[in-house]
Amino acid sequence: MGRWRSGAAGLVLGVWTALGCGGSGASTEDPLPEEEDPGTTPHPPTPPTLEPGDARWTVHSRTVGLQDAVAVASDGLGGSVLLGSTRPTSTPDASSTDTSGTALTLTHHDGAGQVLWTRSFVPEPSESGTAQAHAQLLAVSSEGELFIAGKLEGRLRLGETLITDSHFVAKLASDGTPRWARATGTVKALTPDIEGEVLVAHGRLVTRYDTRGTARWSQEMPALASASAVALDSDGGAVLAGQRPLSPVESIGFIARLSPVGEVYWELEVGPSAPSFTQVIFAADGGLRLAGDFQGTLHWGGTVLKPTCATESCSRATLVLAADAAGRPLWGHALATPTTGEPQGARLAADEGGGAAVLWRHGCGSELARLSPLGELSWQTPYVTQPCDESLRLRDITFLSGGDLLGTGVFSGTRALGGEEPFTSDDADVFLQRLVP
Repeated sequence: MGRWRSGAAGLVLGVWTALGCGGSGASTEDPLPEEEDPGTTPHPPTPPTLEPGDARWTVHSRTVGLQDAVAVASDGLGGSVLLGSTRPTSTPDASSTDTSGTALTLTHHDGAGQVLWTRSFVPEPSESGTAQAHAQLLAVSSEGELFIAGKLEGRLRLGETLITDSHFVAKLASDGTPRWARATGTVKALTPDIEGEVLVAHGRLVTRYDTRGTARWSQEMPALASASAVALDSDGGAVLAGQRPLSPVESIGFIARLSPVGEVYWELEVGPSAPSFTQVIFAADGGLRLAGDFQGTLHWGGTVLKPTCATESCSRATLVLAADAAGRPLWGHALATPTTGEPQGARLAADEGGGAAVLWRHGCGSELARLSPLGELSWQTPYVTQPCDESLRLRDITFLSGGDLLGTGVFSGTRALGGEEPFTSDDADVFLQRLVP
């Protein structure tokens, strides 16, 4: 309704006057004024509906120097913890006595991406004159304690322990305060338990450290030496994936489940073309998800996987395999890279419903894909730059409590990163992005 007259009496008088039925004594009262139709209360415009794969928000950590993001993990409370590194823009030459090098960084973000705290661990040069801390692995316990692994060139004090020129594992409180650190072999996996202890696969050993960092037991597992991807269960058992040579010029892939004392529960060969496995993780139901890349043909259960490349120059493809706890194949999926460059460095995250997300790098950036519990492709999002380079890279992903997907990466220059307002980095900066799953 646009406009309307108020009062039934006024309407009747107006009609009588128009018909001349009121005689000379008819009322000449002016009609009541018109009033605006109040209509309905105005509402703010409805925000656009977000589709799966859309960003709820993106935050940019602008810090002086070259930043890198290595791993991200859910804190179990809707927020996240990010492990990375920081390096000054100007790198001293070999003859310099400048102690600046690559520092280890930990950052805790809330559910909106805002920084709660940041910790930096800056190494000092050893006799070699190098001071580089390389971040590698991150895990968060159910109590919020943090476990990190990395490699150190130089000297770094974590808690009461001084690590020098070694691989290491360390435990930190939920606010980033170091509790203990231990020198180790090359760390391939770490898994905390509810008691505050942690299992570490390093070198050819699996070791359980108690809450104070004392080794409760250590078991040699020679098979670790040939595994490119490792996952540990809470008892110290391991799932290994890698390649085994069949001849001087031929190899085949393998997946094996080992007991805490190194006994083989089951083993699978994956081929005939040997894949390069980059990660294996446990699903919520105890099953397995594996990521990597391959060329040629793979037989996985009743599925035959072949690269489905978008360009003729592509010969390899990213793969995701699913198996149950007994090693029986469930599904397999080969993912195409729509740009030039070979896929590499595939990373996985599993949700509580049995689905997964996978990211991988290529010559123009990165790709992120979402798979259903049956291995079907739900959506795929590119993180690429034109002309083709790697100035935008998605580095790691995790699922947050509540089901959203969180990704972290590095960029340089000016990027929109899924939002209306572009971000501009100083050198190379870290971004964090929360996505509709």
